[in-house]
Amino acid sequence: MYPRFLDRNYPLAKHLFFVTRYSFGLLGLRFGRKMTWLHLSWLLFNFLNLAHCCQAEFVFGWSHLRSSPVDAMDAFCPLACSFTTLFKLGWMWWRRQEVAALMDRIRLLIEQQEGRRDPRRDSAQRSYYVMVTRCGMLVFTLGSITTGAFVLRSLWEMYARRRQEFKFDMPFRMLFPDFAHRMPWFPVFYLYSTWSGQVTVYAFAGTDGFFFGFTLYMAFLLRALRFDVQDALRPVEDPSAGESERCCQRLAEIVDRHNEVEEIVQVFSGIMAAPTFVHFVSASLVIATSVIDILLYSGYNIIRYVVYTFTVSSAIFLYCYGGTEMSTESLSLGEAAYSSAWYKWDRETRRRALLIILRAQRPIMVRVPFFAPSLPVFTSVIKFTGSIVALAKTIL
Repeated sequence: MYPRFLDRNYPLAKHLFFVTRYSFGLLGLRFGRKMTWLHLSWLLFNFLNLAHCCQAEFVFGWSHLRSSPVDAMDAFCPLACSFTTLFKLGWMWWRRQEVAALMDRIRLLIEQQEGRRDPRRDSAQRSYYVMVTRCGMLVFTLGSITTGAFVLRSLWEMYARRRQEFKFDMPFRMLFPDFAHRMPWFPVFYLYSTWSGQVTVYAFAGTDGFFFGFTLYMAFLLRALRFDVQDALRPVEDPSAGESERCCQRLAEIVDRHNEVEEIVQVFSGIMAAPTFVHFVSASLVIATSVIDILLYSGYNIIRYVVYTFTVSSAIFLYCYGGTEMSTESLSLGEAAYSSAWYKWDRETRRRALLIILRAQRPIMVRVPFFAPSLPVFTSVIKFTGSIVALAKTIL
């Protein structure tokens, strides 16, 4: 049996931003709902936990940089992801009111679409909703597996050294005060550092799920507009004045909804531009350092970095896929209007149809400094990380 939220028959209303609400809810961050002192305390603890463990990873990596570059790389690789996630968690808390307002606005727009009963629309909506939830939970699951792989690595290493001088290792390469690496405090700090890995997973999946979900929900709204354009500009021989007036009215509504979608994307870009840019930069470095660690290590140590690389690559792929899907649906709106029988309608209707075609020539995209997430950008990121790996192999 798998979780109910992965089923195609799961209620659509519960699918909307499910991964974001679920992941951040585990950390105490709630959108659109009043946060009690208990939620705030739990959120503050998780933020400080992640910040402290980032500091411990940095100290470990810096102290081993000259004596053991391999161990230093083993610390710096998760550090890049943890530090980025710390920024995401703080950013999403700071912009939580705007995020909640954006979620409510999207929910309202989609509810308006649900009033129009159309098998094509219903099928597209369920398909997009299920994809967002499943892909978001895939990143969530892969991240949890990665944390588990680091924990199993440390437990195996401690077991293998049981007959030698025992060394109390944390699941991640972290350097705490001396008493934390000795009994009886070691189990407490071991769980403390392990939980920081899960905090990273929850905030990581929640932010990425918010971006991916938003882009696909916008893609659905744009596809719904495409269906409406096709229905409004259906072939009609010698349309009457009343039919032309109704068609113009529908096209005017389509233009207004198109404008609203574009406005929402601009608001979203203002909220998510900074964390998205930081994510792409850090993901490039994390993928590169993970591949380098795979080349440096051997045996079972490779497994955790293979999973780690796949997790980070999957997350950045979802960013790029969502951006491409949204811009493609935006362009298809103009193609639908052009392919329709607009030339059979009166002059005013033709003018409005041409306006839709012209406006759709500029695709709607999430604007991030220096780039817009798309599949070609994903290819560029992989090429960039390949260059870093090649340079590191030359140096090492």
